[in-house]
Amino acid sequence: MRTVGPPRPLKYLIFIPVSGILSLFIFYYIFKKLFPTQFPVFTSFSNIPVPSTMITIIYVDLFFVFLLLPYAIYSRKYSNYMLELKRQARSFLEIYPSVAASLPSVSQAILASVELVEPPLKDYLAAFGSLYKMTGDLEGSFLKIFSSSPRDVRLLLTSILTTARSGGRASDILNVTSRYAAELQRMEFYLKNRLQSYSSVIILGIAVYGFAVGMTIVMLEVLKKNATFGLTGVMTATINIPGILGIFFYSLLIVSATSGYIIAKVISDFAPRTSEYFIYLILIGTFTMIVALSLASHVVI
Repeated sequence: MRTVGPPRPLKYLIFIPVSGILSLFIFYYIFKKLFPTQFPVFTSFSNIPVPSTMITIIYVDLFFVFLLLPYAIYSRKYSNYMLELKRQARSFLEIYPSVAASLPSVSQAILASVELVEPPLKDYLAAFGSLYKMTGDLEGSFLKIFSSSPRDVRLLLTSILTTARSGGRASDILNVTSRYAAELQRMEFYLKNRLQSYSSVIILGIAVYGFAVGMTIVMLEVLKKNATFGLTGVMTATINIPGILGIFFYSLLIVSATSGYIIAKVISDFAPRTSEYFIYLILIGTFTMIVALSLASHVVI
């Protein structure tokens, strides 16, 4: 009997400390060689150590990326595996009634259905049909094989168990379940498309935030060089621009982590994918920050 189930986390999670340490040392030496006078630079802002240059911020970003990358890959594979299993389970229930009606036993119907579906559901059904054929325990075989599947997949496929105990009404039960599965799939597709548009708004918001941070830093630099520029009587020469840049970067990390969790929980329905979206968001935010700094720094007042 083949082993079925979602991707195992160990082979991915074991690389988290390894990738984190390697990224720390590798990028430290790379940046130290490329920018010997700028990296690493931290400053104190209200007794909080913060990165005070864009080179340091980029280094911190890359450290987070390589630290979280193994877990992000695992969570994405796991989430996609479960989503595909749900989709295939609903599609399977549309064809199973006709297969079951043409064969005398449940085990034969299940094994015959194996060739009509693709992995990962194919692996589940093959293992389920083989175990039931060997043991004769339909319910026990189902629970053992599908224990690692999503709850809604188990609820849909329990119609197989129900039909085995229903006698002459098996086709009616399967047809009702099939129509329900098809309608559920259409509703979920519509809902996911709507939610994807909301995630685009969040991503755009992070990009705008990063751009606004870059513009703000440039404006503070202008004010610091022109002590009375638009601020009569206000001392701007003491503005801690590197510290403000670092605090803005910390706020970007917090906003990215929060937004990543919302996208992962609402869109993917799998909170661990927060790490994946966090990587995307901090890179987008930092990139737009760099773009704003590069564009605005050429403005001469």
